[in-house]
Amino acid sequence: LQIGKAGLTDSTISEAKRLLKKHKCFKVRALRSALDGEMTKQKLFETLCERAGAELAGLRGNTAVVYKK
Repeated sequence: LQIGKAGLTDSTISEAKRLLKKHKCFKVRALRSALDGEMTKQKLFETLCERAGAELAGLRGNTAVVYKK
């Protein structure tokens, strides 16, 4: 799953939920354009996990591993 310059949209959240139903874990990559001044990588991925009902397993660079709660 990639997060583009639009950031966390409703379609991104619904896609994350769909992936969680199908898989135990998946990778999320945030493009540099998704990170503006106030939104850090950590905050972006934590917000995604909170809204999708998942947990953040790890973060390296612009890629995070997300798994089911």
